[in-house]
Amino acid sequence: MHRFSRRFAIRLWAAAGCACLAISSLAQVSVRSVKVLGSKDTVEVEVEASDRIVPETQVLSGPDRLVIDFPNAVPGSQVRNQSIDRGDVKDVRVGLFQARPPVTRVVLDLKSARSYQVFPYGRTVMIKVTGSALAAGESPAIVEDQQPGGRPGLIAANYTNSVAPVTVAPQPPLQVSYRDGLLGIHANRATLSEVLYAIQQQTGADISIPAGAEQERVVADIAPSPAAEALARLLNGSRFKYLILNSANDPRQLDRVILSARAEGVFVPPPPQTQQPEPDITDEQPVPPPGQPAQAPSPENAPPPPPPPDNGQDQ
Repeated sequence: MHRFSRRFAIRLWAAAGCACLAISSLAQVSVRSVKVLGSKDTVEVEVEASDRIVPETQVLSGPDRLVIDFPNAVPGSQVRNQSIDRGDVKDVRVGLFQARPPVTRVVLDLKSARSYQVFPYGRTVMIKVTGSALAAGESPAIVEDQQPGGRPGLIAANYTNSVAPVTVAPQPPLQVSYRDGLLGIHANRATLSEVLYAIQQQTGADISIPAGAEQERVVADIAPSPAAEALARLLNGSRFKYLILNSANDPRQLDRVILSARAEGVFVPPPPQTQQPEPDITDEQPVPPPGQPAQAPSPENAPPPPPPPDNGQDQ
């Protein structure tokens, strides 16, 4: 019995060792080199490993970058980060992202979101960054194709055009603000009664809203200004007469607004004045100043003497 237990324990230790060796052998895949190829406009990155590697890609933003993970692979001692600044790629960074299980991560720092393609070929993976820009409202769609036998084929990430609906909150037809004695009014086809009622609620003033104010539409955009001035600008040109009274204790505080309808009627012009004849100044006698006797008329202007009476006798 003792021998059987000892042999069983030896076999367990052997099985565990084999498992550890198998796991370690799986984790011994090493990323040997990361080379930057391609032309000026198109950037190609070649990743070479000691055994077959399967890439896993994702796109991250803030800042924009393309991330390629290689599970069960560790970066080699010869792999270094590279600052290339070519095309739409700024930098290429390589490092151990996770130790257990090991994951080697390759990061391409982009100037802006771009389309890309990944071509796995056994121990080599080609990463191609194209010049297709990501427009506003577009999102990446990753399509992964598998070749027969389970080997990964072309992994293409293309940006599909989509239009995101823009929701614009409608602006209310009436906005009234009142702070520190400054009254602001924004009205878009609101009735005058609605505007006056809102001002009354904001300022606490006593405003008599006359009949007919609910039929008059107001379009106004008055920046915050003294309440009396803002109200005068609002009511100027309306069909109502108004009287604005401020508080006796605080001139900035609106106290009362009195409105009344303007008198409607036909304007009757005054009758034309008849022209009077000018007096003849030659027939008028000069008026002597007070205290002086009246002057006798001059011989030239004196009337002729009356004729003598006729008594029937010849002269």
